[in-house]
Amino acid sequence: MAQKLKKAPQSKKPINRLVVITRLFNKYLNYLWLKSAEQNNRILISRINRANFAKVLDIGCDSGKLIIERVQNIRKPEIYGIDIRSEAVSSSRKLGIRTKKGNAEKGLPFHSNFFDIVSANQIIEHLVNVDRFASEIYRVLKPNGYLILSTENLSSWHNIFALILGWQAFSQHISQIKNIGNPFRLSNWEDIPAYYTHVKIFTPKGLKDLFKTHNFQIIDFFGASYYPFPPPLSSILGKIDPRHSPFIGIKARKPEVPK
Repeated sequence: MAQKLKKAPQSKKPINRLVVITRLFNKYLNYLWLKSAEQNNRILISRINRANFAKVLDIGCDSGKLIIERVQNIRKPEIYGIDIRSEAVSSSRKLGIRTKKGNAEKGLPFHSNFFDIVSANQIIEHLVNVDRFASEIYRVLKPNGYLILSTENLSSWHNIFALILGWQAFSQHISQIKNIGNPFRLSNWEDIPAYYTHVKIFTPKGLKDLFKTHNFQIIDFFGASYYPFPPPLSSILGKIDPRHSPFIGIKARKPEVPK
């Protein structure tokens, strides 16, 4: 009787604990970043004045869901939008938003002195000609109308530490082919569309000075979260030290009497 050959024991592939830990850490950081973005949205909601009616423009309206949530303090908002992507225009129109397709950097296709409120969340960092952007917002706002704007903060602690190490800031892209210059950046995009890249990243003073230059009156400056600290601690620290929050924003008014 032929002797049965014993199967050689299969060696289990060793688990690379460092890879596992790194992936879990990145997931946790991504979770914290999403929580920071949620907090930023809550702050934007809180900066919209209560009103019975207002004409609102959302620049970069995407699907339209966020601006509808953002104007919940207005009983009957009349919402307009502009977005560069056809799918965003289609989605937001289905929600009743009067959306036009266009590039906000090249001008806003709306009448002067038309809107009570302009909203621009995470848009300005994608633009080259920010002066044109600011002047167009001023033009379409009614006297006494106001702007709510938020963007990423170059002087946030995680950007500062990256710059100290000689890396690109987390908030900035320098190539459309792929993310380069910072090995710890959470996103790993390839072939980034031009309108997704972050071109100009602001500090608190730079953001305020830009809109002061275009005759806005800064009503309020705010920071959201304190990445990478977890909530609710990040919310508390963001209120104490908004200058180093990952998200910064302004509420700025168009004066009733032009300067």
